[in-house]
Amino acid sequence: MSSTRLRKSSVPLKMNEKDEIDPSDVCYDFYVGLGLAISSSLFIGASFVIKKKGLLKLGSKGQTRAGLGGYGYLKEWIWWAGLLSMGIGEAANFIAYAFAPASLVTPLGALSVLVSAVLSSRYLGEKLNLLGKTGCFLCIIGSTVIVLHSPKEGSVDSIEILRQLLLEPGFVVYVAIIAISSSFLILYCAPRYGSSNVVVYILICSMIGSLSVMECKGLGLALRETFGGSEMNCEMA
Repeated sequence: MSSTRLRKSSVPLKMNEKDEIDPSDVCYDFYVGLGLAISSSLFIGASFVIKKKGLLKLGSKGQTRAGLGGYGYLKEWIWWAGLLSMGIGEAANFIAYAFAPASLVTPLGALSVLVSAVLSSRYLGEKLNLLGKTGCFLCIIGSTVIVLHSPKEGSVDSIEILRQLLLEPGFVVYVAIIAISSSFLILYCAPRYGSSNVVVYILICSMIGSLSVMECKGLGLALRETFGGSEMNCEMA
């Protein structure tokens, strides 16, 4: 371990600086992030089925449904188990952003739909038609392609680099476009066309979600550095 290497790692990284990275560390972070992203999809997908089981059990007792203003589900432990499962899944998804590139973690979130569909068919008696099975197959193929071809290392691995990228003119313009477009959809399009066209709400969720991904990445990196991520990298270097 050279003294030059230690001096370089003790100062904030700049965009034009290049430092050698141990490939084993990169692979470790990648597989940790991959495992967290997949486990997140499993927990979130299962949570919908578990909560549905709780609501069905509540309905079998003749109690008022939640959609009609009933609060009996708050006394049902199965529903709380589903809520806990969703919380664990969301936490795992959040932590995954600190280890793996966002281009890997975000698309793998679609696996929760696959998990929910498979478990619903098994435990809720909801049968998948041909189109549903085709969609599940495409989710598996797409996720496999993403895992095989996604970058093993993210270009943003510190808060300093993220801060510089957030101040880039291109990103500032992008945020402004998203804010204006989302406001137009929420205030004008949703009241008029939302009830008849679900695409309006899909666009709103997608545009705002594109910003939330970067927020999760930044907060994940901040927590990772706060709990000793930067110091550990310096020692391993």
